[in-house]
Amino acid sequence: MMKKSLFILLMLCVTLSVLAFEYIPKNTDQDPFAKNTVPAKMNNIQSSTNTVRKNPESILNKEITNLNEYFQYLPYAVNKNWIPYQSNADYEVSVQFRVHENGSISDVEIVESSNEKANISVLNAVKAGAPYKPLPKSYPSDTVKAQVILEYHK
Repeated sequence: MMKKSLFILLMLCVTLSVLAFEYIPKNTDQDPFAKNTVPAKMNNIQSSTNTVRKNPESILNKEITNLNEYFQYLPYAVNKNWIPYQSNADYEVSVQFRVHENGSISDVEIVESSNEKANISVLNAVKAGAPYKPLPKSYPSDTVKAQVILEYHK
């Protein structure tokens, strides 16, 4: 029952996730966190969910060739390590972090949370998944900023 609940949660997370990324040229002093940017919505996540429903591991084991595929992979990779804080009410936690070209992460922080007690479980999930798959070779920068939303439904 727990696996079924987590799978349902994963599917909701993927369909509703908003992932943010920003092109950061190599060898520059720009601070992307200083800019006010609106997260890009991953409009094509919906199209991949039918395949994933049949085999959730397919997205985790797929070779990643572009940033779009990477942002489809990332919520699954984070959720795989998430042990949700058990609550009497639904909640949502948005976490932001930087992924480096080798898959290591930095700058992990909670962006928004509807349950403060759940924040530790989300931060632990992000850190437990590291290092993630390396960034695609076609991506012209050495880091990318990502935002993943994890949802818990009672």
